[in-house]
Amino acid sequence: MPDSSIPDKSIFQICVIVDDLARYSENYRTILGFDVPSEIQTTHGFEHTQARYFGQPMNARARIVSFMMGNVAFELLQPLEEGSVWMDYLRQYGSGIHHIAFNVPRIAPAAAFFADRDYQITQQGLFTGRTGMYAYLDTDNDLGVTIELLEHYNDTPRASAPAFSSEKGIGTNVVLQVGIVCNDIAAMAKRYQEVLGLPTLNAQETPGYKITQATFKGEPTEATAKLAFFDFGQVQLELIQPDQIPSVWRNDLKAFGDGTHHIAFKVENTQKAVAHFAQHGIEVTQQGYYGDRSGMYTYMDSRAALGVVIELLENFPEPK
Repeated sequence: MPDSSIPDKSIFQICVIVDDLARYSENYRTILGFDVPSEIQTTHGFEHTQARYFGQPMNARARIVSFMMGNVAFELLQPLEEGSVWMDYLRQYGSGIHHIAFNVPRIAPAAAFFADRDYQITQQGLFTGRTGMYAYLDTDNDLGVTIELLEHYNDTPRASAPAFSSEKGIGTNVVLQVGIVCNDIAAMAKRYQEVLGLPTLNAQETPGYKITQATFKGEPTEATAKLAFFDFGQVQLELIQPDQIPSVWRNDLKAFGDGTHHIAFKVENTQKAVAHFAQHGIEVTQQGYYGDRSGMYTYMDSRAALGVVIELLENFPEPK
């Protein structure tokens, strides 16, 4: 397998772009119960960060708040001006998952590796504190998500968070999965394997209603999907190719094309988590058993409140 120039293939950070940072930050506090800091950081212009957008000096700024989801850093980011990949994403898709980030020893050789595979840097610059640098790659074209490379000049930080009370929010702050919907799962999975040096895997297909008892918007559905999974440390990347029947997957794919769809949390009690969301006006959109009935999944209609679809995953002691 090729060296991807990303020796640590653990996802370090997930970023959700939003149009109102104060509102979304408060929702993450009150709905999910996360310890979102009140301090908001504003990035600086070119003179301070030496940032470039498609090779040109960039003065577009963003407001950012960061916190932890288990051992993964989570970033809410609000673009402030035109002329950045952040604003490009917001204009095209609205709020949603913009990138996943990996720590690398040095950006230059990692970026050269990606350039040899036809991926270019779209934006890069120094951290606001000038303790390192970042670079975004145009991997969203066929990997379904932007990859960010992070180079830290001193010691590479290790994300960690204190234990989360099961009585807060949905009972967990540990994100287990980022979901990506796509039109051709075989092609996307192959590209991940080629670019990141990942093991070969075969997609599995979910069964129909007889097994999954799946519902979409409260009605039984025969919607199925092909699934493939890659492990990146705490976070698993799930590729999803839905059939043509309306579903949370098909509707997003139809609206936005290949791209990120959800983040998933493992919960001990789906009913309790769903009831908590309902108190905040967030309802279930799709729900069903796993194909082997060893657990169940539940998608919440949370994009308007949280900028992203939340999936709840509950594993049963024994298959039902």
